[in-house]
Amino acid sequence: MKSTNKTQKTSSYRWLILGTFIFIALISQLLWLTFAPISSEMVKLYSITSFDVSLLSLVWPLIFVIFAIPVGVYIDKNGVQKSVIIGALFLAFFGMLRILSTSFNYNFLILFIAQCGAAISQPFIFGSITKLATTWFPKNEQGLATGLATIGLFLGMMVALVLTPQLYLLFDLHGLLTSYALIAGVGALLFIIFSKEGPQHKDITDSGSFTLSDLWRLSKYRRFLILEFGFFAVVGGFTAILTWLEEILHNLHNLTIDQAGLVGGVLIIGGIIGSILIPALSDKTKKIKPFVLLNLLLGTIMLFLLGLISSYMLLLIISFITGFFLMSALPLVLELSGKITGPGLEGRASSLLWFFSQVGSVVLIILIEPLEEMFNSYLYALILIGSLWIISLILFIRIDDSPMEKMTTE
Repeated sequence: MKSTNKTQKTSSYRWLILGTFIFIALISQLLWLTFAPISSEMVKLYSITSFDVSLLSLVWPLIFVIFAIPVGVYIDKNGVQKSVIIGALFLAFFGMLRILSTSFNYNFLILFIAQCGAAISQPFIFGSITKLATTWFPKNEQGLATGLATIGLFLGMMVALVLTPQLYLLFDLHGLLTSYALIAGVGALLFIIFSKEGPQHKDITDSGSFTLSDLWRLSKYRRFLILEFGFFAVVGGFTAILTWLEEILHNLHNLTIDQAGLVGGVLIIGGIIGSILIPALSDKTKKIKPFVLLNLLLGTIMLFLLGLISSYMLLLIISFITGFFLMSALPLVLELSGKITGPGLEGRASSLLWFFSQVGSVVLIILIEPLEEMFNSYLYALILIGSLWIISLILFIRIDDSPMEKMTTE
């Protein structure tokens, strides 16, 4: 009885833990996408190229790929509290270091080093989502906890895309970076004060980390290979678009930085709403595949319209629809990956998919500017990404959600 009461007392704290974690997740995305909505202004201030600006976002998925496996092992051994505190401290310290770049005649090297340091936080934060849900929440709430934590990432993207241009126009770059450093410091302090390690449940067999052998074993299965390609193409492509969004919209439609920021914000708002409604419909109908196919189809159509239509009001509507359908596919595919792999490999399956999404982000972010220089338009970059999404859609038609045979955690 004593043990039960203790578990209940500890688990009643779960919502505060989740809330502080969501704030840290939001901050990580805020620092990641700080410069994407004002890339044209960064070119002028630092006397650099557009590709140099993209590097400030590119280092985040690149560093994630490098650190994902060792950080995953660390999270499993040391738990959520220590791992997220490390991530929060990286955000706070290097968030402050970014300010120095404006104090030394806009020194890009200092800014780039600071972005690299802040990017180390991401695997500690992303990798803790599954672990937080399984250690703090009962099974019937773990999906909700994972969804809310993921929405925290979306909220961070939205805030970055909408708030950054406004703060830049109001305070200049120094004031913008100072504001974000203060937010990162507050977030780290709150998590340090309120966090503690969650209760460990004996029935949990899932693991939040993965190994190279898991990578090989899972990737041998055709259905999971299709999911890996989907995350590479769709999530990676979506990240690349967000990174270059301000440049794309200015080049194709002559939008200002605040207009482009609002388009990006509406895109994320649509994704947040879709990520709540579409999975709920999927749960109610007990079907996943039809919704994912619909999401990919409509999201791809909207992406092409985003590149072709110049009306600002129509772009806002198109961006909302794009986010609503495209981003809502993410939790559905993560759920499907667990069904395919079966019990015991859900965590490693989701970690692998995130891994491939970051690889896709690196590759596609790098490809966008060469395509623009080759064709003198960002439209062809959208065509490339949209074509990859069409391939994902065609491949996904062949997927079913029956568990893989002979897949075990041994």
